[in-house]
Amino acid sequence: MLDWMQWLWLGLFLTALFIEFGTANMVSIWFAIAAIPSFIISLFSQNFAVQVVIFVVVAIIMLLLTRPFVMKYFKTNEIKTNVDSYIGLTGVCVKLIEEGSIGAAKVNNREWSAISNERIEIGEKVRVLDIEGVKLIVEKI
Repeated sequence: MLDWMQWLWLGLFLTALFIEFGTANMVSIWFAIAAIPSFIISLFSQNFAVQVVIFVVVAIIMLLLTRPFVMKYFKTNEIKTNVDSYIGLTGVCVKLIEEGSIGAAKVNNREWSAISNERIEIGEKVRVLDIEGVKLIVEKI
């Protein structure tokens, strides 16, 4: 019969797995995986401290080494909008844009806040390089 330590690791594994299925944040899955070696060790050793140390070490290693790699391919918090279609378009500066300050540019008949790493005078043409929040990042053409 399984003793309480084995039930603990099985319960932790199942709980972390269900939390991951419910949230899909790619955090609790690593705790579920870390519970497996601790469960296996509990079958052979009654030393609870060793089991906890193995659990913590495996969880930290899994979290630090694999989460950034996995999150690159599973972008769960990114919301796609059509604003990305503005990248590469040209427009006109309608409010002076200086390095370090926010100006404005008109692209597709819409006025946007705009920033640049160069000075752009009113009336000069600009190209949209990227979008940061609600600001266009532009360059002078």
